[in-house]
Amino acid sequence: MAKGADVIIIGGGIIGVATAYALTRAHVKRVVLVERGGLGREASRASAGMLVPQGEAEGPGPFFDLCLAARNRYRTLADEIRDGTGEDIEYCQWGLLYLSDPTEHEAAKGRAAWQRAAGLRVEELSGREVRALEPILNPEIGGALFFPDEAHVRPCTVVSGLAAGARAGGAEILENVQALDFVLDEDRLRGVNVGGKTILADTIVACAGAWTGRLLDRIGHRLLMEPVRGQIVRTRFERPPLTHLVWGPVGYLVPRLNGELLIGTTVEQAGFASTPTLAGVAGLCEAARTMVPDLMSAPFDRTWAGLRPRLPDGLPAIGRFANIPNLIVAAGHYRSGILLGPLTGELITDLILGKEPQFSLQAFSPDRFGSSG
Repeated sequence: MAKGADVIIIGGGIIGVATAYALTRAHVKRVVLVERGGLGREASRASAGMLVPQGEAEGPGPFFDLCLAARNRYRTLADEIRDGTGEDIEYCQWGLLYLSDPTEHEAAKGRAAWQRAAGLRVEELSGREVRALEPILNPEIGGALFFPDEAHVRPCTVVSGLAAGARAGGAEILENVQALDFVLDEDRLRGVNVGGKTILADTIVACAGAWTGRLLDRIGHRLLMEPVRGQIVRTRFERPPLTHLVWGPVGYLVPRLNGELLIGTTVEQAGFASTPTLAGVAGLCEAARTMVPDLMSAPFDRTWAGLRPRLPDGLPAIGRFANIPNLIVAAGHYRSGILLGPLTGELITDLILGKEPQFSLQAFSPDRFGSSG
């Protein structure tokens, strides 16, 4: 027998659970999320949890504006999740040291200039000033940009907190259940076949990360999604060895409140293979050594990997295909999934409720690559 829902969400990474959370907060009652494995086990798990739009940005534009708004959303989300579920997502506005060397001096000055012109805080530091902030950094570091408003969170707790909030609001979350196929009806989708059952729905949200392209192939739509493997190494100290995020030319360091230190990340075209490799671990350890030589004596804790979804232009796809009005796509967030997840869920909710989204989604239309194959 067919079961009914207002919205079916396919995918249980941060985009999916954030969408379920936002929908239930908007009093959409019949929300069903379907995840083929466990919640947040792929790209969300591969993330170090950095909220660093200023460090990531190549220049101003719609995507940068979206990322800034997403960073700002976390300032209220942390308390919201803690008050609603008791989960602490460990939101820490510790700032980012973006390391540079003399060959990058002009590029760093240019980045600082356009960001200051946009009203953002950024400081240019000498090597001596960098080491005054973080004495354990390599003495050969020649300088850095300091972005004091950059922050980080614990991704797994963000996912579990959003999921707990969605469940509390009435969402049904199905883990370890495969969404097998769509139920088609002329120019609309009527529902999804899930684990031998059919769930009918008014709206379907496809946010299955790197698998979204394969999902959409079933209805003749092409979304050129590439899985990009990211590996992370973790070491552990009695207390945080750094008091800022540190981003160098070949990697980054993310300290956590409990003394963990994450070393990330690789960018690998390895298909759908999501297993860590010796080469990946070796490269990350070398990146850590160039930033903090003394890290080589730190205890090895663990390593993991996940697949981040990337589209050809590096931007996410958020919105509808023109010829299937009740299908919404939210995928391809690549390295910014944790940052953009909560805000993306709210933008999708606006679309579903017929509201004008708070940001124009034109630059992120899934139709921009040509929709049919």
